[in-house]
Amino acid sequence: MSKLGVQNPITAGQVIGAYDASSVADTDWHTLTSNEFYDAATGQQLADGLVFAYVALMTNASEISHIKLRAADGAGDGKGNTDGVIPVFGGFDIDTQAIQVGSSVASIAYAKSAAGDKTVIYAGFNK
Repeated sequence: MSKLGVQNPITAGQVIGAYDASSVADTDWHTLTSNEFYDAATGQQLADGLVFAYVALMTNASEISHIKLRAADGAGDGKGNTDGVIPVFGGFDIDTQAIQVGSSVASIAYAKSAAGDKTVIYAGFNK
């Protein structure tokens, strides 16, 4: 017998890694996929094409940085309310597998607010 409203557990990642974007000296959009991350437990580079299960952006920026759950169309992509981006002031995190399109988030993009900002992206992936 099955119960209504029950689903398989959603995991925030079987492997985790971090990407330090602090040395990126611009405020353009940059796209990341799984192969930009290294497994924190093994040190091995992750394969390309893994789907993001968890994403966090942390920054010391004094102004708003941005993240989106898709690839950037180019460096000149918009950053306004109608551009489908998430403004980040300090930090933002999300279990991407828990959102409706979570199973298709294979790339993300970030834009720093200032070239010198310290910015780190944390991610979890399910293999």
